[in-house]
Amino acid sequence: MELKRLFFPGAAAGLALVLWLAWLWQPERQVRLHTGSLLKAVERRKWSKVDALLADSYADRWGHDKAFVLGGLRQVFGGFVFLTIEHREAGSDLRAGRSVEQVKISGQGNLVAQFVVTRVNGLAEPFTFQWRRRDGGPWAWELVSVDHPSLNPGEMPEL
Repeated sequence: MELKRLFFPGAAAGLALVLWLAWLWQPERQVRLHTGSLLKAVERRKWSKVDALLADSYADRWGHDKAFVLGGLRQVFGGFVFLTIEHREAGSDLRAGRSVEQVKISGQGNLVAQFVVTRVNGLAEPFTFQWRRRDGGPWAWELVSVDHPSLNPGEMPEL
């Protein structure tokens, strides 16, 4: 008799879980969540998390690959004593895996850190993060490229 009383609440809880996961795993939501996770990982300097979010085939228009980006991020953001990265969505095409984000940085650090804060905060246009879903489930996304229209290849410093 007790089993019958628990069946409907258990079924309702199971259905609620399935609906929540279907909502959570929508591509638009995953791209938004992964972009936030990437920027939070950079802010906290959790390089293993950044590494896990970057595709092995990462490539951008400046000719940088995954290894270069990871090394550059470590070098540049390692100069911060305090770091906060804020972002807001700016016209993303989330179904296509493209997150367009206005990024603002605040923090204290060495001269390179202060240059980064000034340069990033002076950019009027947003950054574009291109994601793709990899094998392994609806939650498995990886960053394949980052772009910004105002940062020309000749302006990118070699680290």
